[in-house]
Amino acid sequence: MATTTIITSSYAGKTAGGLFLKTFKEADALKNGILTILPNVNYKVVLRKLATTNGRRDYTCGHVPAGSVTLSEAVLEPKKFKDDFDLCKEDFRATWGEESMGASAHNNTMNKEILDAIIANKLADNAEDCGEIIWNGDASNAGEFDGFLTLFAADSSVIDVDLDAVTESNVEAQIKLALAAVPVALRGKNTLKVSVSANIAQAYNFFLASKGITNGLGGNANTSLVFGNYTLVVDNGLPTSTIVIADPKNLAFGTGAMADHNQIEVVDEDSIGLLTGKVRGTMVYNAGVQYAYGAEIVWARPIA
Repeated sequence: MATTTIITSSYAGKTAGGLFLKTFKEADALKNGILTILPNVNYKVVLRKLATTNGRRDYTCGHVPAGSVTLSEAVLEPKKFKDDFDLCKEDFRATWGEESMGASAHNNTMNKEILDAIIANKLADNAEDCGEIIWNGDASNAGEFDGFLTLFAADSSVIDVDLDAVTESNVEAQIKLALAAVPVALRGKNTLKVSVSANIAQAYNFFLASKGITNGLGGNANTSLVFGNYTLVVDNGLPTSTIVIADPKNLAFGTGAMADHNQIEVVDEDSIGLLTGKVRGTMVYNAGVQYAYGAEIVWARPIA
């Protein structure tokens, strides 16, 4: 019996989880450091919350308890996803050529380089989708978890700020509105992140250019986008005219990078005797977001 050559590219468990984590980090929200990454959340993780009120009093002898301590929690429970796909090998022939593909789509010569390229492409697609879902996801939709904006909308403690649609002529005033809503206790934190949608960043850049500003207030082409003491972080996943202000320690992204359930596999079906001329693949992973303190988050946007 002739030797059977099975051509496959496969990653599982921690190896696959590492690839997914690297991929997720390409999303703006993770790449820009505005979230805390929790890389080992297989099922769920509890974000502990502690809130106290002042019990200070004028001195007298004795012990007189006052104030309050409130313990609560928020749960980050990543949602598990599966991405199955079939690809026709003939579609790759024009790009990769017969040297790699062989003379016919029905062959077992599709090399590992091409299979790895397919994996890389699928991971890149997932990174782009993840950047959108982190903010706008809705768990009631297939293939999505609840994003931050969905969670914010259900939480009355999140600080809402009503903006006008942002343009070059009003961008300065709209950013000021959002920053003015930041709780006093947070304003001195140098870790605070001001995330802005792409149209706000563009409007602000145009505003600076119209004023001839290249340094100081707005920085320059080689520095971050600056507004006063704050650095504006551009996030393409945010909806138009949206600003989110929070400490990265308050916003969490969780995934089970070390979990056994992670899987990335692509196999040439001709090499396993199916003779379909196709490549079959699957990806399995989990992801989700959560935050601890809604009262320390500013969400500014045009409120309908």
